[in-house]
Amino acid sequence: MHDEIRKLKRQTAALASFGTQSLRTHDLDRLLTEACETVAMSLDAELVKVLELLPDGERMLVRSGVGWNPGVVGREIFGAHELSPSGYAMQMDKPVISGDVGEELRFEIPAFMREHHVRSMVNVVIHGEHRAWGVLEVDARAPHAFDDDDAVFLQNYANLLAAAIDRLETEAALNRAVERSELLLGELQHRVRNLLLNIRSLARRTRRSSGTLDDFSEAFEARLQALGRTQDMLTRAMDGTIALEEVLRQELQAHGMDDPQRTLLRGPCIELTGGAAQALALAFHELATNAGKYGAFARPEGRLSVTWEITEEPEHVVLHWRESEVEMPAEPERRGFGSETIEKSIAYMLAGEARLSFSGDGADCEIRFPLSGQGHVSGGQG
Repeated sequence: MHDEIRKLKRQTAALASFGTQSLRTHDLDRLLTEACETVAMSLDAELVKVLELLPDGERMLVRSGVGWNPGVVGREIFGAHELSPSGYAMQMDKPVISGDVGEELRFEIPAFMREHHVRSMVNVVIHGEHRAWGVLEVDARAPHAFDDDDAVFLQNYANLLAAAIDRLETEAALNRAVERSELLLGELQHRVRNLLLNIRSLARRTRRSSGTLDDFSEAFEARLQALGRTQDMLTRAMDGTIALEEVLRQELQAHGMDDPQRTLLRGPCIELTGGAAQALALAFHELATNAGKYGAFARPEGRLSVTWEITEEPEHVVLHWRESEVEMPAEPERRGFGSETIEKSIAYMLAGEARLSFSGDGADCEIRFPLSGQGHVSGGQG
């Protein structure tokens, strides 16, 4: 009787101590290790482990434990089905006690447990907020009369552990959200600064190339709309990047130049940073504007081909804009703001170069810029 009272007091003290400690701990692995150590001491157990249900819901990992040989904790995985003691506890949602696995006919005992000469065990479910998180298991190398009181103690302990796990996972999710918000805020501030610089540059150059206030207003508004379309795409993008082809298609559609019978677009899928997307959007806008007024889309027979590729050593994006079936002067009389944007801005904003030329067959533009720092290849072919 006195032994039972001492045992109950020891277990009650262990629950109280762990409840306090779980509120102070911010490291899940440390918390699980302390839980195993406390349970082992409270039940005079040789082997204790915490099993985590993996995301597939069909397997469990030995996430933490005491008394096990090296190579078990963090590595051993077995099925969360009714043929394993812990899986049975999980499926039935109730404690499972086995006094002697040598006589057990309900389960298949994992090989690593047989190697540790496990003879007795008790399993209880660690209930998460939305689903079972895993199982807390105590094992013994000799037949042991685990009873209902042991199962109740372990279940109470597992409930405390579940609450602590939920708290830590909530904290981790909140921390990730804060970090993401800070990153997004920094990116937004950087993007706004770049956008304002682009707008100021657009205003100055458009003013120099405009003969009248109406000319300035019309051209400046069109260029602001091109920037606005790109900003809208960046805002909707989860990772703050836009596919090169998406930027290109957006500008072609805005100019009514998305007829697949007259337009060919082909190249690898390249995700662009915000700055690169803005620079190319302006270049595509100027090229499309020129094509609509004088080039490939000024006449029904005109054709447009835009292809891009990745070169090696050094890694560059090379884009070719080619118009055909167009009759136009070999060189325009006046190289305006559009040519300046395409050639000078690409050099300034992308550390690249652009060459724009005209022939009797239409405009031909090659844009080349380093991929590093401007985006990445995400696979596939446009």
